Amino acid sequence: MKKITKNHRKEINEKLPYLRKLIEREDTDYQIIFVSVFDRWLTQDEFEPEIHTKDSREISIRRDNLQNFIKGLFNMTPTFTWRIKRKNRFIIYPFDTEKQILNKVDIQNQHSESGQRYDLILPEFEAVYSEEWDWTNIIWFRNQEKLEPLIELAEKSGLYILKK
Repeated sequence: MKKITKNHRKEINEKLPYLRKLIEREDTDYQIIFVSVFDRWLTQDEFEPEIHTKDSREISIRRDNLQNFIKGLFNMTPTFTWRIKRKNRFIIYPFDTEKQILNKVDIQNQHSESGQRYDLILPEFEAVYSEEWDWTNIIWFRNQEKLEPLIELAEKSGLYILKK
């Protein structure tokens, strides 16, 4: 992947201030909503059987729904990721192809205990989409009004939006 231009970097810094702190899960003023394969927060009794299901058809549906959402993000807006390079440099990279983003997120190997493997930077929406645990991911955002297309995409992909 190639690096972003200085103009892209400036735009990302303006739209997503303190991005590195967010990525490192330090305190920021970002708000969150959750994107889940489940239509509600699970109770403790529901948690174990639902999260750790052995039903390969159900797992396949979960993965497909999440992958459709990722493909939709890529086709909707410029999408970026990050790496820490030598000397602790925080480098942002664009995804140029759908294959690149699908290789990065590796949805077809996602399971209930995978999490925090990737963050997708979405400057147009002033948001970051992060893989989390238990089939529920997070959208970190600064402006709720800008999220409507992401919420619609999640719902079209068979996913649900949950709030704390």
